[in-house]
Amino acid sequence: MSALFPMLPFADDETPLSWAARQAAFHTHGRALAFLKDLGIPLVDLVRGDERAVLRLCERAGHDPAAVLRNTISAVGGRRYQLRGLEFAAEFTSGPVTRICPACLEDDLSGARLPGAALRHRLIWRLAPVRTCPVHGVRLRDLRSGKWDDIAHELQAMTTLIDAERQVPDGVRVVSPLQAYAVARLEGYPGPAWLDAQDIDQAVRATEMLGALEAFGPKLKASDMNADMWDAAGRAGWSIVAEGDAAIREYLMARVTASRGKRAAPRAAFGMLHAWLSGSRLSKDPGPIRDMLRDVILETTPLSKGHMLLGKPVTDPHLCSVASIAKAEGLDARTLRNLLQVAGLLSPAEAEQGRNRLVVDYTAARDLIDVVKHAVPVMRLPDLLGASRPLIALLIEIGQLQRVQDHRALASKIGKAVDGRGVKPILRFLETSFPTIDEAPEGFVHLSKSAEKSRARVKVILELMFLGHLKQVFRVTGAHGFAAVVVDPEEIKALLESPPPGLSQDSYFLMG
Repeated sequence: MSALFPMLPFADDETPLSWAARQAAFHTHGRALAFLKDLGIPLVDLVRGDERAVLRLCERAGHDPAAVLRNTISAVGGRRYQLRGLEFAAEFTSGPVTRICPACLEDDLSGARLPGAALRHRLIWRLAPVRTCPVHGVRLRDLRSGKWDDIAHELQAMTTLIDAERQVPDGVRVVSPLQAYAVARLEGYPGPAWLDAQDIDQAVRATEMLGALEAFGPKLKASDMNADMWDAAGRAGWSIVAEGDAAIREYLMARVTASRGKRAAPRAAFGMLHAWLSGSRLSKDPGPIRDMLRDVILETTPLSKGHMLLGKPVTDPHLCSVASIAKAEGLDARTLRNLLQVAGLLSPAEAEQGRNRLVVDYTAARDLIDVVKHAVPVMRLPDLLGASRPLIALLIEIGQLQRVQDHRALASKIGKAVDGRGVKPILRFLETSFPTIDEAPEGFVHLSKSAEKSRARVKVILELMFLGHLKQVFRVTGAHGFAAVVVDPEEIKALLESPPPGLSQDSYFLMG
C-alpha cells in the first residue's frame, strides 16, 4: 500500500483529528470525511480514538504512530475516555464544542501557503479545564456550527466562525493553577498529593465545585455558571485543595459556621457542592470529596438513623433531635428528655420545654440510652430468676448483675434497677452448666438450706458456682432459675477447707 506523498508531519501539540483534517486540505484541498473514507478509515472511529484507525492513518501517511497515539483520546466505554494512561469521564473533554485560541490560529495562518494545511487544533483545547491560552494569555473561545460533524473539530470547516472570533478583542490573563495542574499531570508531572490520589477529572471537578462555593456563595446554581465563572471557580478552589484534605475539611467546617453557625442545613451551607454530591442521577464517582463532605455533615447536622446522606444511609448519627432518637430507640419522648437531663445532655429548662426538636449529641447519649432501655426493676428479678430478694442482692454484689444507677452518667434518681441484659446470661449459665433431674439426690438441698448446713455464706456458694468449682449441682424439674438449683453441702465444706482462688475476701463461713 503506497504512502501519501509528500508527507505532512504530525505536530506534537495537535490531535489525530487535526492532523487528518490538515492532510485532507493538503492532499485533496477537501474535507476530512471524504479524505478518510478514501483511506478506508471511518470518521467516527477516529473520533473515538480507535487504535486501529489511528494506526491505519499513520501507515497511509508514512508516519511513526508513537507521537500520534500519545495524543489520542480513546473511548473506553461508559462515556469514559483515556489519554496517556489517565482515565476520565466525557465531561472532562469539551465534547462537540471546538475550543480555540484566535491568536494561535492567527499564528498558524501567518505566511501559510495552504491555510487549511496550517490550522492546528491543539490537544489541550479538548480538555474542559483548559480555558486560557498558555502562549498568548487570552480566553479560549468555544465554537459550534450545530452540525453532526462538530465531533471532528475540523477547523477548516469553521473559518467563518474563526474569523469572527479573531475580530473580538480580549484582555490578558494568566493560566489558572488548576489548568496548569491538569496539563502537567497529563505530561506525567506530580501535583498536590490529595489531587493526585484520585482520577484527574475527579480532582478538577472537586476543585471547581469547592471554588464555586468560595467565589460565588451557596445560592448560585451550577447551571447558571458560564466558562469564565468556572475558570474563576478553579482559581478560587485551588488555594483550598492544594493544601490537602485537612485544609479542605477546615474550609467545609468554616462554611457551616458561616451559614448560621453549627447545625446549619447542608444545602444552605454548601449550595451547589451539596446539590452535586447528593444528586440522585450522579452517575460518576465524584471521588473522596463526597465522603469528606458527608463526614462534616454527620458531625454538624442533626440527622436520623436511616436518612440517605450523599448516597449512603446514616447508620451512626452524631447529632439527632430528641424526637428522632425517641423513635429510633422506642422510648417515650418525655422519658428520654428526663434521661438526657439526668445525664447532663439537656438543661432542666430544655427538658421542661417539651420540644422534640431539641438536638443532642447522640453518640454521647447512646450508651446511656442502651443501658436504660434494658433496665429491669429489682422487684421483677425474683420472678425472672426464680430467686429471693436477698439472693438478687448477692448477685448484684458479686457482679453478676449490674445496677443501672452505677452507670457513670446517671444519678440515683433514675431508680433502683439493673441492666436486664445480665438476666439471660445467668439463666443460660444455669441451663448449660448443670443437668436437669426429676428429683434431688439424697443430701442435696436448695441454696439457702445449703448455707445453713455447710455453715458457708450464700455469697461464697454463688461464687463457687459461677467460678466452676462446684461440680455436684443439679436443676430439679418443675422449678425455674435458682429455685431449681440444688447443691451438696458436703462438697461445699470440702472445697472451703482449702479455698480455691477467686473468692471474696470476706469470711467464707457463717459465724458459729
